[in-house]
Amino acid sequence: MINIKKEKSTQVAFILTALAALATLFSVATNFLIPMYLMSKYQTDVRRASSIGIIGGADGPTAIYITGGFHSYLFTIIFGLLTIIGIIHIIKKINKQKTN
Repeated sequence: MINIKKEKSTQVAFILTALAALATLFSVATNFLIPMYLMSKYQTDVRRASSIGIIGGADGPTAIYITGGFHSYLFTIIFGLLTIIGIIHIIKKINKQKTN
């Protein structure tokens, strides 16, 4: 019974680690790779264009708050750390199972 619970917890940890890794890859692609590709292809700064679009949609102080408030790289860092922690946890469990 205890072995089954340990096995299930390892499977859950593996699935959550895989999801965190996918979220990290998606975040890197959407926040860094695609804008860099578009900047090189069209010779323009994508970040500046998105700020102009946001400012055009809001008035006054709201526009300044919206354009200066979001840090997309934090999502990437958080899920990257979760992926690393999950991998370390899985490796420790596998090594512990081998010694037993």
